[in-house]
Amino acid sequence: MTIIAACVITLKKSPTYRLAKDGTLPIWSGFGMAGTDALGITAFKSLAEELDALHLGEGDALNVVGTINLETWTGKDGIERSGLKIVASKAEAITPPTPKRRASSPRRSDEPAPPTPPTSAYDDFDDPLPEHWGQP
Repeated sequence: MTIIAACVITLKKSPTYRLAKDGTLPIWSGFGMAGTDALGITAFKSLAEELDALHLGEGDALNVVGTINLETWTGKDGIERSGLKIVASKAEAITPPTPKRRASSPRRSDEPAPPTPPTSAYDDFDDPLPEHWGQP
């Protein structure tokens, strides 16, 4: 059975980029969180090269679409483990979502402050004319 998944993943460590043993297949892999679930991410070929060119690191977020699998392996300590892995068919870097604010915290406007007009030596239009200019 194939399960297609789409999720936002926040990287928990810097991803790796390498070539397969024969040197022909680019492979990009990362590890992150999608909500409360840990996910391994793998991309191949041109998508791997595109993701590597982004120079992503810990804390960066990706929008990922791909097939998701449950993988099992034996750790260095001899204990069998399992985890979710998504093989990406599409991926793009995004700005991570901002945490929700508590209702009791005051809301700040996201609009920038209005610009202040520049000061100039020639903007004194309301001042009286100097005496040496004479009066009309």
